[in-house]
Amino acid sequence: MSKETNKQTNKQTNNIMATTKFEWNLEAYQKQGNLWLKWSTSAPFRAQQGRVYVYKGNNFPSNPTDDSKVWSWDNEHKPEWNTGLPWGTGWNCAYIAEAPANGPYVYFMKLTTTSEMGPNVARVHEEVESGE
Repeated sequence: MSKETNKQTNKQTNNIMATTKFEWNLEAYQKQGNLWLKWSTSAPFRAQQGRVYVYKGNNFPSNPTDDSKVWSWDNEHKPEWNTGLPWGTGWNCAYIAEAPANGPYVYFMKLTTTSEMGPNVARVHEEVESGE
């Protein structure tokens, strides 16, 4: 009678892992009575088809490319962008990018202007048209 023994070969693998961190920033501020935006990164690349948006209305839309008041490609208007909009509280601003490449746009960063950011000057209220 023969007996087979199962032997498991243990091979030690040396995993190597590298980690790098990049910072992305989006800043809104008042200058010359207008809403100005500044964005930057420590990454050696830009976001995939990155855009910076200021939205109409009081909310961020479910589709980041809808309901824009103004927008810019992220490689334009460096180092700061005068949006031409009056400074005030309640502006919804976002940095968006494609995820994955050639895919739908997604929110990368969001901010809403508040009174803590500068003088509490009311922005011009605009009615948002509904589809009804």
